[in-house]
Amino acid sequence: MNKKEPVILIVDDEKSLLDHLEAYLREAGYPSVKTASNLAQARFQLAHHHVDLMILDIMLPDGSGMDLLKSLRRGSHLPVIILSALDGIDDRREGFESEADDYIVKPFLAEDLLWRVEAVLRRSFREEKKGPIDLNGALFDPAKGTIIKEGGEEKLTAKQYKILALLANHLNRIVSIDQIIDAVWEESFGYENTLITHIYRLREKLEDDPSNPTRLVTVKGLGYKLMGKQ
Repeated sequence: MNKKEPVILIVDDEKSLLDHLEAYLREAGYPSVKTASNLAQARFQLAHHHVDLMILDIMLPDGSGMDLLKSLRRGSHLPVIILSALDGIDDRREGFESEADDYIVKPFLAEDLLWRVEAVLRRSFREEKKGPIDLNGALFDPAKGTIIKEGGEEKLTAKQYKILALLANHLNRIVSIDQIIDAVWEESFGYENTLITHIYRLREKLEDDPSNPTRLVTVKGLGYKLMGKQ
């Protein structure tokens, strides 16, 4: 993975922490590290540079990092690890419901952050290696995070992308609801209704007739199956 030199953006207003993390990640084998100390700088970096992973503080001098994450998720599945002093269950829930890939509470060990960075990048780079997958009249392009049909191209949200990528890894095979929830959400309890909503939105993008799905089908009592050509 180091050969590809993933670009990591760290967003935090604490200069000593920012400098320490930048030096630590570079020493750990990630030479392409960019930094930002507020939302304005973060938005500039995202707009003008390619970024493979963002490490994002929540409490920033010009606003909330959570707002940046939510706006980002309207059109991007860029991996994001939240780094925050907010450790309440509601704070964590908001982070994961806003489709963060991980949530680390300050203070933390630099080694812990490194392990999580490596895990998130490993998943991300593995997914990007796949070519477009033929879903019997629709194409899922993992590298672009889009569904391509005769009528045009649809962008996927981060959670939609993760669900579809998991199903695509088990093409034409049943994936249980528990498997999907465990893979997509950090905490598995209470997300079944949320999953149903994501499946509904995915079908709107995948199916010619979402009320009679033929590509993303329900296997009653068992889970879901993505149909396509292997």
